[in-house]
Amino acid sequence: MSKGGPIQLKLWGPARLEYQGREIKLQRKGLAILYYLALEGATRREVLADLLWGHAAASQNLRVELHRLSQALAPLGYTPFKPGEDPLQLPPFITLDRTPGPGAPMEGLEELSVEFRAWLEGQRSQLMANSSGTVGRERLVQEVAAQLTLPAVLIVMGRPGSGRAAFAQALAKTLGMPFLEGPRGGGRALHYLRPPYNDVALERILNDREGLWVIERSAYGEDPRLILELRSHYPAERTRYITLPPLSWAEARATMLANLPFTQAARLYLASGGSPGHLRELLAVPQNGREIPLPQRVRAQVQLEARMLSLEGRLALERLSVHPGPYTQGLLDALEATPYLDELERRGWLVYNGQWQFSDDASRRVLYMGLQPGRRQQYHRQAALQCAMEEQRMAEAYHRLMAGDTADWGNFLNTLTGWTRYGLKAWLGTPEPLPLSPSQSKVPRGSELALLEETRFGPGFEVDGRHVRWVRTPSQSSASGIIWAAHEEPSLLHLKGHAYVENPLGVGISGRAAPLVIEIQEPREARVIFLPGVQAGAMADNALILPLPEELDVWFKVPAGASIRLSSNAESALIDLEATSYRIALPTQATLAPQVQVLEFFRSAVEAARRS
Repeated sequence: MSKGGPIQLKLWGPARLEYQGREIKLQRKGLAILYYLALEGATRREVLADLLWGHAAASQNLRVELHRLSQALAPLGYTPFKPGEDPLQLPPFITLDRTPGPGAPMEGLEELSVEFRAWLEGQRSQLMANSSGTVGRERLVQEVAAQLTLPAVLIVMGRPGSGRAAFAQALAKTLGMPFLEGPRGGGRALHYLRPPYNDVALERILNDREGLWVIERSAYGEDPRLILELRSHYPAERTRYITLPPLSWAEARATMLANLPFTQAARLYLASGGSPGHLRELLAVPQNGREIPLPQRVRAQVQLEARMLSLEGRLALERLSVHPGPYTQGLLDALEATPYLDELERRGWLVYNGQWQFSDDASRRVLYMGLQPGRRQQYHRQAALQCAMEEQRMAEAYHRLMAGDTADWGNFLNTLTGWTRYGLKAWLGTPEPLPLSPSQSKVPRGSELALLEETRFGPGFEVDGRHVRWVRTPSQSSASGIIWAAHEEPSLLHLKGHAYVENPLGVGISGRAAPLVIEIQEPREARVIFLPGVQAGAMADNALILPLPEELDVWFKVPAGASIRLSSNAESALIDLEATSYRIALPTQATLAPQVQVLEFFRSAVEAARRS
């Protein structure tokens, strides 16, 4: 169940915006703008203009469409965008309703532009693969098969190792068609074409009246000539674009990683980014210690893609790979990457979401691990110097550590306050006791209560029934998680599951990368911060600091009227938890009810006075 604000953007089924359950009539391109901002985050105006219009008057057309959106929402008392706002962001009063429903996501927006359709198909691929029901790619194959009308062209995009050929083979099996490599054969068959498409004549595809042509396209680089010619000559209504998403954690855990302990499976999943080809290579290499090996096949695949860049652009990309996260302009300059940003964005290696960052952290890891030690050390030192100039002390400490230089941790720790200090000290192996101990009690557990979803937010997060899962990578600079509605009575919250955290320095190079946080606002603010290796304790501002073990099993007493916000801001982590809520048993039932040890969000006045 999903609740949100009064204005909701419905993700599944016909594309629409609703106010208190009634549809607001909008132009289709206005809807497209809202969906893009909801799913991609803050976006520059020029990107939206190119995506939806792509001609000389695109910017003017975008201004007109934004004005129409304002006119549609003004009678309701809302102003969606500020004059001159750039990048544009989804207005806070509009929420994306992800409640699954019949049909495909965002139906009716297919014909706005070729570029928008490619983006739309990519989003649908990922949403269908990760939605409930048949697991992952099997569901995606079935959905695509059900929607195809032959003859057709299907352009399948993906990164190295994403399993594009395996997807096409599964599609052919579902459709009951022969799978043929290249343009050979005829009739009702699936023809799979790989780059560089040298033996394919455009007329062969244009004149086919029965077959399905599946064209493999890399997520990196620009459209090759064959695809450009098809866009110009093949009917748009018979052309589909699929961006093959990585395996979800649940899908990988149920298949390729099923026989591994959680921690090892999580390490391999984060290293591969969910790429089935990368995972297959990692599973074939002996695992020794904590260092993840770099399979030569994976390295060759990524380097081959990078060789399509200019030499200068490729070297800039390698320099950038030393920094796992968004780049400030100063850092881009220090790593001599600024002149090549246009090329790196155009060819899919970098994206801009308020700050520049890698589009795929697994590819960044491969490039970084392929650096020669001397060059790696040099680039880290360049980054450390720039971070020092920008007074980014945590990032400076990280790059000095990775360069092999000594750090004065004692003086550095003296500059830190709050939970960041405790997290870093634990990472250094010298955990510091907190001034107060957590308040705990035994409570009789009653019947189960439903956790009603109010909203979910941020990247790298999904909900599957009782399970909440985060796959956090360095490109995700904002928190992600869920808010559950308040219960009218005091209740118990039980979190049980597994967590694997790879944050640099324990708290991330931002110093704000708390792996797991619980917050409540009513009757007053309180929060719980989980950090690996810390000692359990409490700070004076109603903040508990608790260790985050690989296996988590913890209970909390939640006050009446308190909504719960559960989030992660980790820079690299995989967290898979089951969340359940229970009533507190009535006194007449307490003797028969099971007793559970719970942590309190607030310290009692008597205990606080005794310790003061």
